[in-house]
Amino acid sequence: MKEQLQRIHAKNKDFNAGDMAGEYFGFRSDVHYDMLVVAPAWQPTKILKEMDCEVTVTAEHTYTNGYEVVMGGKRIAWMQCASGACNLIDHLLVCLDLDFDKLVFLGAVGALKPGVQVGDVCTPVRCIAGTMADAYLLDDFRDWQPFREVRPNDPAFVEQVIALADFPVRKAGVYCTDSISCEYYHLDFIKGFDVDLIEMETSSFYRLAGLMEKKAVALLAVSDNSAVGEPLLGMTEAQRDRFHQGRNILIPRLLEKIAQMD
Repeated sequence: MKEQLQRIHAKNKDFNAGDMAGEYFGFRSDVHYDMLVVAPAWQPTKILKEMDCEVTVTAEHTYTNGYEVVMGGKRIAWMQCASGACNLIDHLLVCLDLDFDKLVFLGAVGALKPGVQVGDVCTPVRCIAGTMADAYLLDDFRDWQPFREVRPNDPAFVEQVIALADFPVRKAGVYCTDSISCEYYHLDFIKGFDVDLIEMETSSFYRLAGLMEKKAVALLAVSDNSAVGEPLLGMTEAQRDRFHQGRNILIPRLLEKIAQMD
């Protein structure tokens, strides 16, 4: 963990007593996890139904839940957090004392270009940080400059994950937004960054993974495409089927392989 993050974590602990990951997510500080999964809105009890695994609920809250998943003999801490970069940062900071090897982000993503299909599995190779939350990871958040490019902190690990997949994983540019509803009003501006996809968290995920000094990868299932009129709300049956294939079949299959990586 880098010194900057150590300072953030120490100050957080000044105001929060005890085992934060255990208190909030029910994760265990006395065990080693092969992987920590952070998944806005994705519950393993739903996503992993097709997989041979054991899922235990460790904590339940209104917007967030904790799970322990045993898959292929590997132990996974699964954090279901609320959407948005601010929530991802806050909830990952709670888990800094956990003993784990790999960090994986799972989420849905909207497409901005024709040719990207609903259900495609993508991984960001560049993220444009159109969010404010990342500023709070700086010593002085007045130094924050929006729309900076953030790349995976361990590109070699990302390439290893892509090579493991038995299906195509699209490498893509991603714009990270603070608002889903307002993004449509600003699509021309957002498309000016020459990005393929839009979602909310991956710039913060990779920035924080770098500070944590963890191998990390984000896997995104395309849920909609504004360029060809496939909506997020009001999916057709065919669109739902394709999204299910990416989210519930392909990504879990790759997730099991990632857990097995050294």
